[in-house]
Amino acid sequence: MGEIWPTAQRVSARRLAELLGTWRGDGHGYEELCASVTLLVRDGRVVPGAVLPAERLLAEALGVSRTTVSAAYRRLRETGVVVSRRGSGSVVRTPTGARPGLWAVGGPGIDLSAACPEPWSGLAELHERAAREHAGLFSGPGYDTIGMPALRAAIADRYALRGLPTSPEQIMVTLGAQHAIFLIARTLLRRGERSLIESPSYPHAREALAATGALVAELPVGATAGGGYDAAAILEIARRSAPRIAYLIPDHHNPTGLRMPQELRPALIDALVDQGAHVVVDETTAELCLGGSRRIRPFAAAAERAHQEDAILTVGSLGKTVWGGLRIGWIRAAPGLIARLEASRRVGDLGTADWSQAIALLALEDYERILAERSRQLTGRHRLLVERLGAELPDWRLSAAEGGVCVWVDLGARASSRLSRRAAALGLQLPPGPRFGSPGVFERFLRLPFSAPEDALAAAATRLAEAWRAERDAAPPDAASAAVI
Repeated sequence: MGEIWPTAQRVSARRLAELLGTWRGDGHGYEELCASVTLLVRDGRVVPGAVLPAERLLAEALGVSRTTVSAAYRRLRETGVVVSRRGSGSVVRTPTGARPGLWAVGGPGIDLSAACPEPWSGLAELHERAAREHAGLFSGPGYDTIGMPALRAAIADRYALRGLPTSPEQIMVTLGAQHAIFLIARTLLRRGERSLIESPSYPHAREALAATGALVAELPVGATAGGGYDAAAILEIARRSAPRIAYLIPDHHNPTGLRMPQELRPALIDALVDQGAHVVVDETTAELCLGGSRRIRPFAAAAERAHQEDAILTVGSLGKTVWGGLRIGWIRAAPGLIARLEASRRVGDLGTADWSQAIALLALEDYERILAERSRQLTGRHRLLVERLGAELPDWRLSAAEGGVCVWVDLGARASSRLSRRAAALGLQLPPGPRFGSPGVFERFLRLPFSAPEDALAAAATRLAEAWRAERDAAPPDAASAAVI
């Protein structure tokens, strides 16, 4: 059978140049260009079926010879990243084959592009219990668009326990957090409207906002000298942008691991909601605490008036706490919004599997133990990563993460894309800093997850140090003092 191609999407030369960022190093230009485009495809910033720009146009945009681009395109075809189609040019191929093991040390490599821990140790037992206690599920259709009543009640109870009274009617069960974010954006946001997202932030949330055709403005996170929140700047941007939707990760932010100051929260809610915004709060990693599990008060609890709370949609998930493959998330919102989201959902999917919901229900019954185990696990891995980086890369500055699954590293030089490419050559997959912001921004930064097992993290630190030494040896003398964009 021939390859099935998605609808063609042409990538302009200017856009590809923006995505490539600081790609030039000390090696052969065509090899570096090929490797950099390959990273963009691997990270999903250039999608399967996309048509790359003509050689001449890309050469002009990058300021290189057409020979360099021609050689890079030829290499991309040889490695199977793109294929030539008559009348279309160079088209990104649909990936085939299994994905390499995430943390296989000494095998296909170490993949830290997805910051997701391995399955919780008691997951198999949950499956066995679900088969015994919920056998009746197999007599029904097996899915629904709103969620099992018992699971919705359990999620609502969890919010109440954390200080935010919630009814089951305020809960919709989704296919994970990412599904929830895309569903909210598709339902509430229209082309040309304004949206707001923290910068840096979760890349797929930015994609969800942009996919609607909305304009995307940014709130700086980690922009102060101490790597924290500049409350005055954040409030000014929130008021000036007047967004229809604002997406926030206030607790254990991805990628910095920081927490928004408590005193900023009600003021930010005022600034956003009083202008008519919906606030989408991602709590996927909110309850993953370093140094011991503890209760995290939901962001929506900071709302001082009822109409403000009704404008806040909170997204949660079991992907980071129990298992990424469980594909159970949820939305907490006003009942009227839940009804609107469910109606919108019916256009795109049939619902969430009852079997996964049954496992999620059992997991929530034992959630305190799960969170405690994850906290111990992630605390040890974070400590190991910090110690290894401190020993091997002492000039790097790490964000003061309080929880979550990753840290944000200031490299001290605009070299993130080149470093990511060098690391990939050593068998370590890491997305460069610009993946977490606008194209060309955050070349000075790198997201490092501490969700992988200790042996993988130790090996990753060693490979990073090797890649960094090679990058520093090849960098021009003034590269280290280059200003961050």
